[in-house]
Amino acid sequence: MSTPLRHNNRYLATLALAVIALLLSPTACRAGWWPTVRAKSPTAFMKNEAGVSGILGLVLHQISPYLLPVLYDYDGAGGKQEQLTGAASLLLSDPAVRPILAGNADLESVSALLRSPAIGVLLDGVNVGQLVLGTGFKGMLSTLIDSEIAPPALQPLLEQIAPYIPYIISNYYSCGGETNAFLDAINSVLTNPLVEPFLNDPSALQSTASDPALLAAALPALYASVVTDNPQMYNWLVTLPNQCIVDQGYIQPVAVILTEGTMFETIGENLPKLVDEYYNTGCTTAQFLAFVPVFLEAFNLPTAEQTNAIFQKFGTTPSGEQVRFTQPFNGGPSILQCVTPNLAILTSVFAIG
Repeated sequence: MSTPLRHNNRYLATLALAVIALLLSPTACRAGWWPTVRAKSPTAFMKNEAGVSGILGLVLHQISPYLLPVLYDYDGAGGKQEQLTGAASLLLSDPAVRPILAGNADLESVSALLRSPAIGVLLDGVNVGQLVLGTGFKGMLSTLIDSEIAPPALQPLLEQIAPYIPYIISNYYSCGGETNAFLDAINSVLTNPLVEPFLNDPSALQSTASDPALLAAALPALYASVVTDNPQMYNWLVTLPNQCIVDQGYIQPVAVILTEGTMFETIGENLPKLVDEYYNTGCTTAQFLAFVPVFLEAFNLPTAEQTNAIFQKFGTTPSGEQVRFTQPFNGGPSILQCVTPNLAILTSVFAIG
């Protein structure tokens, strides 16, 4: 039987010292884990141009307040010593995540971290919904976000939504979400050929996200590749307990933040109502996912042509079923029936009727 972490302080100290020794070892330095130039100024130091001890000191200083709390929380959530050491070994041997260990996180290295098999090992059998509500996880998440991994134009939004992320994750699990399905879906997106260029070049992400016309033009192909033609993501989304998660209350503030000052602001403010009435009327996620391409196409059309596109065109599920706006689907109601109570909200974005 594995010894609980909270009752084995000697083990915790040994583990911490072993990780530090590995990071400071000649092997780590020869492998290029740490820059070797000395800092020329405080600014250079903060840009991680310091020597080995300087960078490691910065990293440990940033995460040290949360290291023991996250370990205790991990133990309380069902984590075992063998998982922790196994995951640590995988991470430390993965060159793709070394920028994070060096205190120089970027989108590409965070993507590599999420794709690492170490995450599956670390979270196997762990009550993740409980773990993420602990002080340790919240502190480490805040530290990661404060490292400005996102492009400058998106960083303020990331900082605004950060406080809600642990609660959204916890609600995902309390509503029946599963770790493996989530990781499979995320990994399928991070390795998608249309997504990878944005991870490798954050400036491309920033320029696309900040240009509404460019973003609208890119979305149809991106949606088809990432969702419709991607079984891992589609299967996760189609079984996602959306109504349960939204009803917990933390999605709506994020929607308000993300849509503030845009034409989608009214939708963000009324998201819980839209979701509840859509599902309570009897419509399904599969129905909506199939029709999203029609909405995206209509969004790019002149206002006078939007109504015709929405009412005349159809979407298709991965299995080949057609979904039309006004026709019942699989014995249930049509999308029009499910959104009728909120048509006034939707017409702030589309010309319907």
